[in-house]
Parts: sequence; structure tokens; C-alpha cells
Amino acid sequence: MVSIVQERGFHYLRAHIQGREKRKYLGKTIPKNIEYLKKQFQKEFYCEEWDGKIQDIIKNYKKDIKGMPQSIKLKNFESFGISFTYNTQRIEGSSLSRTDTKDLLVHGVTPAKKSRIDTIETQKHYDLFIKLVTSKKLSKITKKDILQWHDEIFNQTKIGESGSIRYHRVGVTTNDKIEFTPAPQIPKKLREFFDWLNKYNTKMNPVEFAALVHYKFVSIHPFADGNGRLSRLIMNYILFKYDCPFMQINNNDKRSYFKSLERSQLKNDEIYFLKWFMKYYIKSNKKYL
Repeated sequence: MVSIVQERGFHYLRAHIQGREKRKYLGKTIPKNIEYLKKQFQKEFYCEEWDGKIQDIIKNYKKDIKGMPQSIKLKNFESFGISFTYNTQRIEGSSLSRTDTKDLLVHGVTPAKKSRIDTIETQKHYDLFIKLVTSKKLSKITKKDILQWHDEIFNQTKIGESGSIRYHRVGVTTNDKIEFTPAPQIPKKLREFFDWLNKYNTKMNPVEFAALVHYKFVSIHPFADGNGRLSRLIMNYILFKYDCPFMQINNNDKRSYFKSLERSQLKNDEIYFLKWFMKYYIKSNKKYL
């Protein structure tokens, strides 16, 4: 929580959480852009909480994979890819169980009495993930890349929509107060997004960057369907690109995941999702601390 305090005629920003306090000098008058300053100050405050742990995780992960045989790396990618595909699909309502997913992706066994669409999208998502993490890393991620990724997953199940920007309104079924970018504004928002994405400031830790990439992309919601899956795929590609452990958002935790996204979108403040993401990421990768 950030508040404005006044002492001896001077104004300060004050953040106070769990017994820890930080202040920032404002001056004799409160600046006109005070709301922006409060958001930035709050973010700085939280960054101090997680930056050290994130740096340790990345450092120890790099030590762990240094010199690792490619065959072992591939097995790790495949293992994560199966779990990632299962969870990201289930978050979006897939009917395939964890066993169904493993049987399909490892043994090529098509699950009986399960949705054909879910089965195809599961296989396509996994194939794309493995292709991305076993190919040369992209120096830039472009709109063309993302449209292609979307098409590769959905070209058999969302014919006419795959690889194409939506031209109609979409919202959140559980919260009618949330509205994503209006269709006519999507091209402009995507240009801004990819400009920002490809000018990554290395002063920001790459895990925080991956979280913001996810949040910004899903908040644009450029596709008729598949936005969550693409957001999580791009997020993990960013982590892979900068040699960080992947992020596994488990289906069992989708309620808190969606709640943090919705709160950030309603408040127009990324900090709520960022706080959830960083705490979840640190907990998921505690073995590297």
C-alpha cells in the first residue's frame, strides 16, 4: 500500500508492507503525475523483495545446465513440454487428463471418447513448444512469428480464425467489467507491444519481463480464441531465450492466476499480476535457491 505523508512541509511517498517501510521524497508540492509515481514506487518496493531471489534462481539454474549433454536437455524439454501442454490446455477447459496427455504425446495413443479438437490442439501445442526450444533462438519476436505460432496450434481446429487477428469484441465470461482492446485498435496495440518487446532493457530481470510480456499480450487479446495459451507460450519462450527456468502454471492454481490477471486489468495496474507471478515463480523454483 502506497500513501502520501507530509512532514515539516515536505511530501513523501510511503510504502509499508509486513513491517518493512520505504519512503520517497516528492517536494513541497504533490506532482501532477502522482498516480503514476505511486505505481512506480510500489513496483520498485516489491522488486526489492524478489530481485535477489530471482537472480539466485537464474544463476543456479545456469550452473545446473552448464555442460549438460544435449540428450538430457532434450529429455528435460520433453518432460516439461508434456506437463506444460497438459496444464495450459486444462486451464482452457481441455477434456484430456494428465494420463491422456502423456499417452498421446509419448506413446502416440489417441485418447478414447475424448474431444477430437482437444486431442489435436494438445498435440499441436506440444509439437510447437518442442520445435521452439530445439531451434535457434530468435533475435526478435515479431507479429509474423506469433501469427504463425497461433496458426500452427489451431489450423485444424479453428479454421478461418487461426493465425488471424480478431475483428469482433471479446470479453471475460466471468467478469463483464473487463473489456479487451477494441478490434480496430488491435493493429496499433500490437505494434506498440512488439516495439516494447524487442527493446528489452536488461536492467529488468528477465523473469519480470516474461511476466509483463504475458500480461500485456493477454490484455490485448488479439485472437478470437487461444490468447491465454499463446501468452503462456510466449512467456516461456522469453524465459528460454534468457536462460531462465520455465514457468509452470498448474491447472489447480488457475483460480488465483485468473484472479490476479482480472484484478490488474480492472485496476489497469500490472502490479497485482506481477506480485502473483513472481511469488509463484520463486516458490516453483525453490530448488535453485
